[in-house]
Amino acid sequence: MSPPHVAVANHKGGVGKTGLAQGLVTAAAEAGQRVLVVDMDSQGNLTRRLRARVPQAPEERAHASLASVLQRPAVGEVERILVPCGYDDPVYSERITIAPGHLELELLALTAGTAASEKRLLRALHGVSDAFDLVVIDCPPQLLSHQIDIAFSAADVLLLPCEPEYDAVESARRIYERIDRDRHTLNPDLAVAGVVPNRVRSNLVVHQKRLGQMSDMWGLAVCPVHVTELVAIKNQSENAQPLRSDGTDGRKAADTFRDVYDWARPRIDAVMGRA
Repeated sequence: MSPPHVAVANHKGGVGKTGLAQGLVTAAAEAGQRVLVVDMDSQGNLTRRLRARVPQAPEERAHASLASVLQRPAVGEVERILVPCGYDDPVYSERITIAPGHLELELLALTAGTAASEKRLLRALHGVSDAFDLVVIDCPPQLLSHQIDIAFSAADVLLLPCEPEYDAVESARRIYERIDRDRHTLNPDLAVAGVVPNRVRSNLVVHQKRLGQMSDMWGLAVCPVHVTELVAIKNQSENAQPLRSDGTDGRKAADTFRDVYDWARPRIDAVMGRA
């Protein structure tokens, strides 16, 4: 059976989308899962944060990335670019495998008119993803683009990270509405597993207010675990390191992502009809 393909997306940048993806990936690895990370964001931030062992030479790096594979992929071609996580701990390096992102992913827009071009990632992953327990697709912060179409077409379910502020909530709403509106042409099986409150600062009145309203949004499940702003999460992003290596705060943040994963995984299975 093919593993769940989970896209992490929000139309707005800066809501902690890639941080949530990274936290879920490492939590899944700590739970003994073999995880395939697909970095569809042309910024390649998740590739860097997981210390993917990519070539140093710029021209070689592009060829060894999704940007090269997705130009015209053969079935299962993503296998040729897969690299391990570069963390020292074998819990991560032996369980997390990465299909690296690259700036040239943006050039895929030039080939959007090709027949079934939005299915290219699905084709490239075919057969390869079966060796894993979970596939996590980090999406670009976009609503209407060929990159996002390719990502959504390969996904089974979607997780929406959402900072409890107006702009982030509205951006999450637009993603949800776009999936519902374009379901028949984009991916009829794609469903939203839930919303994850992210970058929460409980001392802010506006965050308290928005958190209270989130449970009423569109009837979607909202994760009861809130990912709060912690220095350790900033350090994880800046230094490309696992959270558990960053002292007490790091372990606290890692435990939070573990709890988010423990909530999300059965939600994903339920939405996919595997419960």
